[in-house]
Amino acid sequence: MLSKFHVVIDHNNMYIKRMTVLRNKFRYITYAFTLLMMLYETASRFGPPIAVIGGMVKKDCTDPLDEGKFCWSEKVQALVIGCFYYGYTLQFLVAHLATRYGFTLVLRIGLLVSALSTGFYPQLAALSPYAIITTQIVRGFFAGIVVPYQFAFISKWSLPSESKYLISFTGAIIPIGTGLGSLLAGLTATSIGWEYYFYICGALFLISLLANIICIPDVPQQCRFMSESELSLYPEESRVKKDSSEEYASWTLIAKRYYVWAFSFAHISYNFVNYNLFNCVPFYLDEVYKLSTEILSWSTMIFGFIIGFSMIILSKIFQTVDKKLSWIKSRMFFTLAPMFVEVATFLIIPNVNSVLIFIILVSVQAFGLGPLCSGSYMTANYDMDPQNSARIVSIINSFAQLPGFLGPLFMVFMTETDPATPNYDRVLRSRWDNYFYVLTAAPVLQITVIVGSYLLRPNEWKLHPSLDRSEIAVNPAVATDYPDNGEGAKVEG
Repeated sequence: MLSKFHVVIDHNNMYIKRMTVLRNKFRYITYAFTLLMMLYETASRFGPPIAVIGGMVKKDCTDPLDEGKFCWSEKVQALVIGCFYYGYTLQFLVAHLATRYGFTLVLRIGLLVSALSTGFYPQLAALSPYAIITTQIVRGFFAGIVVPYQFAFISKWSLPSESKYLISFTGAIIPIGTGLGSLLAGLTATSIGWEYYFYICGALFLISLLANIICIPDVPQQCRFMSESELSLYPEESRVKKDSSEEYASWTLIAKRYYVWAFSFAHISYNFVNYNLFNCVPFYLDEVYKLSTEILSWSTMIFGFIIGFSMIILSKIFQTVDKKLSWIKSRMFFTLAPMFVEVATFLIIPNVNSVLIFIILVSVQAFGLGPLCSGSYMTANYDMDPQNSARIVSIINSFAQLPGFLGPLFMVFMTETDPATPNYDRVLRSRWDNYFYVLTAAPVLQITVIVGSYLLRPNEWKLHPSLDRSEIAVNPAVATDYPDNGEGAKVEG
């Protein structure tokens, strides 16, 4: 009996130790919750193209054997796929509301709106395609808080040594969610029905909302699950900081920075390529190569995972490359090199007739999109001004979402072909080839605006002094050489 009693005591001690370790590392749980939230949000908005192809909409309304549920024109389908981005382009407005009323409050409202509008998507579709368009525009507006919230969360909840890794994972989770959303939509459409994809996404939004309410308050000090020893790791000012518009640089001062507009216009071009992979390529593979819905969903998932894992892999070498090349040379390399890869692949794609070679070329392009997003747009924006990164990314992402609704319309404009056209297959393929040739202009525009921004205002392209203590120790003048010193961006040292 005594030995059994000792065993019980040991188990209790082990449980207490596990709980102590959990409370001392609770920030990692909050990291996981916010990343999973981004996963759900991204998955829910990139699945509709697969759902449309996989049974939601009839391919031929005159065919009585067509198992599609709704008879919508190609233009209406393009609006349904892209309507989310009409609201999503207004991220700077929802970020402004968040700086006034709190990022956490606005995020929770957004999660509730997303849960309802996604969960009732099938019922709205039965009512009218315009019911979907209206509700998804509203949902897109509130969903626009997710990425700015993540940057605000990182600035307050992550330790300096962990922030770059968290930003890289933030960038990686978006394409991974894209791939998983497409796969989930494809699998549900071919098994239990496309409606269940939306039911699952709606439920996940509710779970994410509850997790945020229970575990993630505005600042770490308000977290009841975090131990005092873990709280002591945070600087005193970050532990008591709350959302307040007084803590941020004014919108006017941010708007005067050339790199903000360079990133904005370059990110438009980036997303024309990115959204091409996930919204338009499935239609290309369906129309030109006649692939099944299941194969389309798996191929889209592969593209998303390649982008995501390229970000994770390269995040491990960012700091090493920064030291070898210098921060600015490293960022320029990760910004420009993938663009030349994009140009090359877009010029080659129209000249291949093998679906395998096409998928390989697009996969190579996807691997290049990872470092471009993570090594440039994500980390550079944060490194140049951590305090205002949430506001800045809301501006950049507002412009960057234009391809979300313009891309499908542009695709229809470039590729729509009447089935009664003589030599239909050849004409259709020719129009798709021209579509890819035109997309070559996107990376060319990216190269132009990024290089132009650096040449015009090289001083803006600097690692923020508060993130590089060693450089300040060697050269104290660096701490006063930042363009926005005294204008809202916090400079330490």
